[in-house]
Amino acid sequence: SQSVKVIVKERFPKKYRHPALDVSLTKSRTKGEARSLIRCKRAEVACPKVLAIANWSNLKDSDGNVNKKSETTKAGNVCTTSSCLFIEHVQGCTVRQYFEQRLESTATQDSPSSKRQRLEEGDDSNILEFKQQQDRVTTVIDSHTLCVAYNIGNLVGKMHAAGVVHGDLTTSNIMIQNPPPPTNDITNQETEERSWEADLVLIDFGLATSTNSTIVTTAAAASSKDASNNNKKPHKQQHSAEEKAVDLYVLERAFLSTHPESEPLVEEVLKGYREFFEGLGSSNNGSTEGTYGHVAKAIFNRLEQVRLRGRKRECFG
Repeated sequence: SQSVKVIVKERFPKKYRHPALDVSLTKSRTKGEARSLIRCKRAEVACPKVLAIANWSNLKDSDGNVNKKSETTKAGNVCTTSSCLFIEHVQGCTVRQYFEQRLESTATQDSPSSKRQRLEEGDDSNILEFKQQQDRVTTVIDSHTLCVAYNIGNLVGKMHAAGVVHGDLTTSNIMIQNPPPPTNDITNQETEERSWEADLVLIDFGLATSTNSTIVTTAAAASSKDASNNNKKPHKQQHSAEEKAVDLYVLERAFLSTHPESEPLVEEVLKGYREFFEGLGSSNNGSTEGTYGHVAKAIFNRLEQVRLRGRKRECFG
């Protein structure tokens, strides 16, 4: 049989919590993460596949054997439980690593000696500008990074349409399964990247929550007999606009704090998010009747309010 790589995510007991509360929280959070992953998988959102869940107890009976069924004793001896989630291993690199690699590769392609020679032929202001650029760390903004940002917006929109809020959206929690191979040949690298498109996967659903609203995104589900009931779902989606707006705000702040001068990438993420919802429900003949554009509009209106609250915290603490 073929071996499969597996990631085991274990939640250890927290000694600062009451044992009974710790057992309850550990189990519920592990199950909640598994439910969110399964819900995303059913909606064809790229995320790791759940393979198994296991709980281990350290409570021993009179014979010294571990009793996995009981969690408390009459004497109040509450067992500590470790919950493990077995999920599919995802190959590749994180989006954060990819952006950093793009910065390094761009820096090596532009020879510092030739650039310095060109600048030294000019005035002193060009030399000063060159030195400032050397000391400043920025983010590469080109067609490839913009495409990755746009696809991130599409992927997050698809997850939100499935009724799942991630809770910890950062560029470290989004992976690229097919990162472009590093090469020293600039010509070959440019040729490979022209046809390259990032295959993104969301990971780390430890803080994820599920909302009551779900939008059918797959073609099979949309053409089913129950698709007529979807007219009520846009209204239900409004109730979860706050949670989804906070999710987008967390991602926006992660971009700006981790990747300097990445405002164009944030705009591309929001563009991909908006266009995903605008494309839902559109027919093949180009008609946009029945689309979910108003859902994205409600979420973006709420996002503005979340931003204002964030600015007030930064000003007044």
